[in-house]
Amino acid sequence: MTPMLLVLVLLAAILLFWAVGAYNRLVRLRCEVGRAISALDAVLSLQPALIQASLPSVLTSDALADGSSTYWSRLGSAGDQYARSLANARAQPLDPEAVSALCAAQRVLDDVWRSAEPTAGDREAHDASLPDGMISRFERLADQVAGPREAFDASIKAYNDAVRQFPALLLARIWGFKPAAGIHPPNPG
Repeated sequence: MTPMLLVLVLLAAILLFWAVGAYNRLVRLRCEVGRAISALDAVLSLQPALIQASLPSVLTSDALADGSSTYWSRLGSAGDQYARSLANARAQPLDPEAVSALCAAQRVLDDVWRSAEPTAGDREAHDASLPDGMISRFERLADQVAGPREAFDASIKAYNDAVRQFPALLLARIWGFKPAAGIHPPNPG
């Protein structure tokens, strides 16, 4: 074997091992995103469950007759939209559109929840008549989301850094690894 051929074989072997290592790193980071969305999903899925548990006790024939079900209809619709968006993001955590749709659904759900909070002196005129403690349970759920959301965003950042890092970005494009989007905290009221 000539020295030139030996050098070419060594370079090819190094390139092959590097490519396999880069691929394995991207797959590992993609799996970490999957684990992070699972932990986040465990907390996020409590919101639609809270809504569903509250709706039957509120949507009675009396509520439908006096028109006070408007809030609950909006909350039920926002909860359904949120649940569908969450299922889509769970199935495709690296799809920026799925994650963006989840963020939008979260903002809508937050807005509907906030519309149930009566202003000072407006409790009697407020038509939502929330069961006791429902807003506080929603706020506790929102607080519980912070840690898993940060972990998900950190896993997305690590994945995106690897996908965009040269020269791995060349192989990432060949293998179909694309940048993803994180879940950012909703804008306060």
